[in-house]
Amino acid sequence: MFQPLLSAYSTVGIQDTALFLGMNEDDAASYVMQQGWVVDPASRMLIVKRQPVSTEQKLDHSKLQRLTEYVLHLEH
Repeated sequence: MFQPLLSAYSTVGIQDTALFLGMNEDDAASYVMQQGWVVDPASRMLIVKRQPVSTEQKLDHSKLQRLTEYVLHLEH
């Protein structure tokens, strides 16, 4: 349930996060702070710490062969 928050928000309210995670506000704030998020106490907003996205893909010969066969199948 935590991953959609990472993808959807750059900031989110503590109350909304608690509802989404099924926790009380204190537990939700504590949990996300352990994940590296920052709490702004004045606005009661959480600043989401995004996880680095790995864009490198390893494509071995068998995967490339299967992809080629699939594309050929679609073309005919």
